[in-house]
Amino acid sequence: MNKFPRIALCQVNATVGDLGGNASKIVDWTRRAQDKGAELIIFPELCLTGYPPKDLLLKPSFLKEQRERLGEIAGAVPDVTVIVGCVDFEPRENTKGQNIFDVSAKVSARSRLYNAAAVLRGGRIERYVHKTHLPNYDVFDEERYFESPQKNATHFFGDPEKPRQGTPSSQEAIVELGGGTKAGITICEDIWVQDGPAARMKAQGASLIVNISASPFYKGKFRARVELLKTRVKEAELPLIYVNAVGGQDDLVFDGRSMVVVEKGEIAALAKGFEEELLVYSRETADKHKVESEEVAEVWKALVLGIKDYVHKNGFSQAALGVSGGIDSALVAALAVDALGAKNVLGVAMPSKYTSRQSLKDALLLCNNLGIKSEPIPIDELVASYHKTLVETMDLSKPDVTAQNIQARIRGNILMAFSNKFGYLVLATGNKSELATGYATLYGDMSGGLAPIGDVPKTLVYALARWFNAREKTDMIPVGILERAPSAELAPNQRDQDDLPPYDVLDKILEMYVEEDLSSEEIVERGFDPALVHSIIRRIDRAEYKRRQAAPILKITPRAFGFGRRMPITNKYEG
Repeated sequence: MNKFPRIALCQVNATVGDLGGNASKIVDWTRRAQDKGAELIIFPELCLTGYPPKDLLLKPSFLKEQRERLGEIAGAVPDVTVIVGCVDFEPRENTKGQNIFDVSAKVSARSRLYNAAAVLRGGRIERYVHKTHLPNYDVFDEERYFESPQKNATHFFGDPEKPRQGTPSSQEAIVELGGGTKAGITICEDIWVQDGPAARMKAQGASLIVNISASPFYKGKFRARVELLKTRVKEAELPLIYVNAVGGQDDLVFDGRSMVVVEKGEIAALAKGFEEELLVYSRETADKHKVESEEVAEVWKALVLGIKDYVHKNGFSQAALGVSGGIDSALVAALAVDALGAKNVLGVAMPSKYTSRQSLKDALLLCNNLGIKSEPIPIDELVASYHKTLVETMDLSKPDVTAQNIQARIRGNILMAFSNKFGYLVLATGNKSELATGYATLYGDMSGGLAPIGDVPKTLVYALARWFNAREKTDMIPVGILERAPSAELAPNQRDQDDLPPYDVLDKILEMYVEEDLSSEEIVERGFDPALVHSIIRRIDRAEYKRRQAAPILKITPRAFGFGRRMPITNKYEG
């Protein structure tokens, strides 16, 4: 039997665009892995640039520096084999004056770009392996930037400074590791497709498969990923080393959970979820962390990591939010405390004459329980000043939607004042059910730099809150908040369900329409009232203009509002 090397799975949290910082981290982790006796050291997909780099890839200076950094990494760790996710590129000739998205060129006219794995050895870039299958669905947009290798010529390698000669062979994805071991290298989507590169690698001499990945989290994806990897291992009859990214990047959260799956589909080693880890594997010994089986718990961890990285990677250290005594703001406050620490979270209570005494009491009790700073600022005088200013123009004596939204926008302005004066990042507190149906106020409760629970349906909001209290073994989120009927409290005796159907019904319809793309007829066939279904769908479609102006929403379901669901604002289709 071939000698199986000690392999380091470097599950690192890279930052998009931080080429120097990412390169330093790669060198540091490589040396740590060497100290543990690793012979093959593997980093995630596009680890050097961060994932996804988006239109940074159109900047020639970015590409040039990235390649220079890659050379520096190779020179710093010459005595070991390192696989690093990066961008390979070939400058095109005669592009002066061309449209940057020339139709004939398909992508950037200045360079041919490849999502690549660089093999570093002997102090140099030995070769590049190119990603064959480019995802172009949901949040993925790789065909905008990258090219696939030529048909039947899966990979390129050689001197990165010289033009490629001739037709490359997929054989070049196989890396000799010594001791008779050969690793076949694949990149993310290459392992998700049937008959991809992995299927042919055993015949080409590979004794194990490596897959570097940047696979974003959503609820239920880990279980699907495990089954997929087990299937590929059984098909190829080769062990598979899967190295996934971890961390938050804008609206995406990467969950890590890198793993080694051996020949019979058994998970032989598993890294932690939602945190960095250096996992060293050999046939003799490996770490295997517990598989997180509780869906609510993994959503909690994803949201906490998403908040933490969004705040810190964008140069903030503290966050502020409005605390109303409602369930949504209570959940966001608890998540923020886990992500940033209680001393870095501010809760601003902004009661009006419609705010019940119990709501204000619960809002302040929540802040006390969580140990966060609280700032009560009544808004009635500000509301009255608006009414006085507008009295010649409009009648605001009745609490119609205009009067209600003035209250919400005053609160949004107060929060943004705290942001401007003290440097807080404002967290919007709206949930997916509200954003879907337009039950939210532009420039009011939608104000903020991040919407942590904008992809969390209302029913899941309650499940997360109850999970948190169970974890803390006390009612950190007061019972009154959990038991009181949801209300925006912008009018007398207002309740959400005066305007919306029960959330358990609404959320099921939302899931079918937004996440599964079912038509109204298909939803009705599943037993829902036709008039209700058509009403909800109309509301979802009409609220697109609001969502287009929303803060970035952390993705935790298969189909979140935002980059992964690009619906037109002007839209007459009723389906």
